[in-house]
Amino acid sequence: MPKIIGGSLEEHRERTREKIFAALAELLETQSFESVTFSRIAAAAGVGRTAMYNHFPDRETLLVEYAIHETTDYIHQLRAGVSDSATPRDAAIAYIHTQLDLNISFHVPQTSGGASLTPETAARMRDHVVLIEDVLRTIVTDGVAGGDFAADLDVDATVRIINGLLVGSSAKRYSRTALEDFVLRGLGVSRGVGG
Repeated sequence: MPKIIGGSLEEHRERTREKIFAALAELLETQSFESVTFSRIAAAAGVGRTAMYNHFPDRETLLVEYAIHETTDYIHQLRAGVSDSATPRDAAIAYIHTQLDLNISFHVPQTSGGASLTPETAARMRDHVVLIEDVLRTIVTDGVAGGDFAADLDVDATVRIINGLLVGSSAKRYSRTALEDFVLRGLGVSRGVGG
C-alpha cells in the first residue's frame, strides 16, 4: 500500500497533484504536451502510474486541470500587480509590466494547434484564457466609462489584441516602453497624459 503524504487523505491528494503538476511543468520545458505520457509524468513526479489515473482519468482532464491550477495563481498575481493603480492608464501600464514578468513562469501547455483536443476540452482551455482577459477587460471597461480611454473602443477586440501581444515569447522582442506606447495609443491615450 502506498505511503500517505501529509496528515490526511485530502492533504495527500493535494500534495500528489502538486507533484504531478510540477513534474508536468518540468517536462513541458523541453517537450510538447502531445509527447508527454502519463508514465513519464509519473516517473518524474515519483508517483505510481496508477496514481496518475486516480487523479486524472485521461490526458485531456490533466491538461485542463493543470491549466486551471496555473491560471489561478497567475490571475491572483496579475490582479495584485494592478491593484495599486490610481488610474486606468496606470493600471494598463501595470498590467503590461505584470504580464511580461509573469510570462516567464507561466506554464500552460501549448498543443499543436489544438487539433488533438475534443471541442469540449478546447472550450474549457479557452475558459482559462478568458479569466486572464477579464483582468484587462475590467481595466479597459473602467477606462472607457471614465473617459480615460477612447469612447469608441471595441473592448473585447482590444483585450484580445493586447493579450495576444503580451502573452508568449514574442513580447520579449520589444522594449517595455515600446509596448506601453503601442498599447496606450491603441487605447486612445498619448504617452504624455498622466506620465
